[in-house]
This record gives sequence, C-alpha cells and structure tokens, in this order.
Amino acid sequence: MKQVKLMQGDNILSLKKLPDNSIDSVVTDGPYGLSFMNKKWDYDVPSVELWKEIWRVLKPGGHVLSFGGTRTFHRMVVNIEDAGFEIRDQIMWIYGSGFPKSHNIGKSYDKKMSNEREEWLDDKKTQPNIRGNGDQLMISSSNVEVKDREPIKHSKGLSQWEGWGTAVKPAVEPICVARKPLSEKTIVDNVIRWGVGGINIDGCRVKIDGEDDRSAGIRTGNFGDTELTPGGNGTEPYIPNEEGRFPANIIFDETAAEMLDEQSDSNTSRFFYIPKVSKKERNMGLDLFEDKIIEGRDENQDELNVAYKKRPTPQKNIHATVKPINLMIYLCRLVTPPGGIVLDPFMGSGSTGISACLEGFRFVGMELDEEYFKIAKARINSYEEYRKLLKK
Repeated sequence: MKQVKLMQGDNILSLKKLPDNSIDSVVTDGPYGLSFMNKKWDYDVPSVELWKEIWRVLKPGGHVLSFGGTRTFHRMVVNIEDAGFEIRDQIMWIYGSGFPKSHNIGKSYDKKMSNEREEWLDDKKTQPNIRGNGDQLMISSSNVEVKDREPIKHSKGLSQWEGWGTAVKPAVEPICVARKPLSEKTIVDNVIRWGVGGINIDGCRVKIDGEDDRSAGIRTGNFGDTELTPGGNGTEPYIPNEEGRFPANIIFDETAAEMLDEQSDSNTSRFFYIPKVSKKERNMGLDLFEDKIIEGRDENQDELNVAYKKRPTPQKNIHATVKPINLMIYLCRLVTPPGGIVLDPFMGSGSTGISACLEGFRFVGMELDEEYFKIAKARINSYEEYRKLLKK
C-alpha cells in the first residue's frame, strides 16, 4: 500500500503534529455550515484557525481545493483568504439530479388555515432502485433494480400559495481553488525549490471526441502555440492538441452532460464528464460492516417532490456526502506533483485517500467521527479494488 497516515480526532490538533511546509496539496470536502440532515459536524464552515494550520503545513505555492455549499461558499472562501491564501479560481461541479429541499408552503398554509386538501395514493407496487448520496440521487439507466414499495400519499390544495416553495433544486457545488503564496520571486524558482505552485495541465486534459471539435485546438500563424478557448475570429487555422482539451473550471456529471448534449445536439459536454457514486463504489471494502440506516430527508422537505426520501436507505457506508472517486482523482492530479503528499483534513469516508493512492500519491487523512474513520480506513485499505472497478 502507498504511504498513508490516518489520524482520528480533532483536525486542528492533528495538524499541529505535522511539520511546517511538509504537504504538497490539500483536497477536501469539509462542512458547508448548512446543518445538513441535522449533522453536528455541519454546524459551520471551517474556521480561520484551521486554515492557518493548513497554511503552515502546506508548502509555499501549494494549492487547496475545497468543496463548499452554494449558500455559504463565501464564508468559507473569506476564511481561507483571511488565513493568508490567495484565491485563484473556483471549479463548478454541475450535476443534473440533485433533489429539492423545498418547504411546501401551500401545504403548511392549508394546515394553518384548516383548509381541506385533495388526497390520493400513488399505489404503484414497484419502483426503480434510487441510489445516490446526500448531495444528489440518480436512477441507473443501465442497471435498474425494481423493488416493492409502500404507496405514497400525495395531496393538493386550492389556495393561492399552492405550488410555492422555499428553494430551487440544487445542481452545483463550487470548489474553491486557493494557493499559499510563493516564497520565491518567480513561479519557476518556486517549483525548483518546493516542487509545487503550478497546475498539472497536460495531466488533466480530456480526450477529444471527434475530428470536428475545434475548441481544444491551438491557433497557429503569428500567434504561436497559444491555447484557445472556444471562439476566436475564425480566420486562423486550428491544429488540435493530441493530448486533449485544456482543463476548465467546469465539471459535469453524466446527467448534466446528457441534458446539455440533448440541447446542443453534440457531445461537447463529454469533455467535462465525471460519473457519480454508485452503490458498489460507496460500499466497496466494507463487506464486514453492518448495514445501517441513512435518514435521507431533511425536516420540512417537500414530500410531493421527494416522497421516496422518507424511506430510510440501508448502507454500509453511512457517510451522507460521498464524493465520486473519479472526481477526486481528477482534483488530486490537478494540483499534486508526482509522488507528492495530499492532505484531507475532513476525510469523511475516505474518497480523497482512495484517489490519492490510485494516483501514486502519499496521503494524510484526518477525521473526527470514529465511525466514519473506521469506514475510511477500510475503504482506503481496499483502494486496489477501486482500480478494478474504475477500469470497467
């Protein structure tokens, strides 16, 4: 197994055990400060104190990639900046199958006003097996399981507030791209001294799919070998870069990619394709763990839109926000030099650690919750099983 250091407990105390300037990159999915599913660990975004410790252990020029929630992203970014980091960019992970968390105002209004509502049962005996994590759900189109379920009770009122809610459907997660300031005068000098500071462009290019795709090409003539984004004045010839499309700050999941393809009658979205977490991926390496229940709905969620989320879902991996291995592989590769050390101070169930091992990086993971820590340790120990899964 690759060199891995896993630390269970308060991450600030764990960080204090690491030497200065010893980490090459940080790729993490910390709390969003949304009190997600009433989880205590999600009560606030990571503090300035934590980011200062991360700043200390990260090498000059080292990058941080940190997921955030759309409502509280600004708070996280300000804390990162206040700790001394430069905010370089943000990457948007766009997915097409997030589930609504909207409160049904019409239903609450009728209850308060003692209004009658029309009620009916959806008494279908079977349903597709819906799988996913706390961020989004998906219905597998290639391997749909069908299982019995209880009838779902629906209702509809006649008030002026029927059909009103409190939130749109979530379909994006921003990822902050930050960098510890360089210690040297130039980026080249910093790379020579510390081995970090740049972005792995060629290592994260995405293969060009089709001869007619011009957006990944380079412009020739008097302009030299300059990378292009889609567009231009149309007068210069394009020579496609054989390594693929220049990595962008947008990543799609397969559902969002399919939606864009249908609208544009092309397959350009496939250049930014990252598949979501399957049940097999979520639970791999956890054969000896017992199935437990994840309560899938937040309080006051609109039952009409997400009625199936009232039913608890048994899982071995009970972490609510498991990220796809392919996504974390891409992010680790983007900012980590060969053989470098990736730090995840909010390890969760270990997806970053699995990804770092698969890429040949060393890994330092920290997790406060003892149960999550055991899950992460087992999954990371089984990282070679994930290599076989991802090759399929």
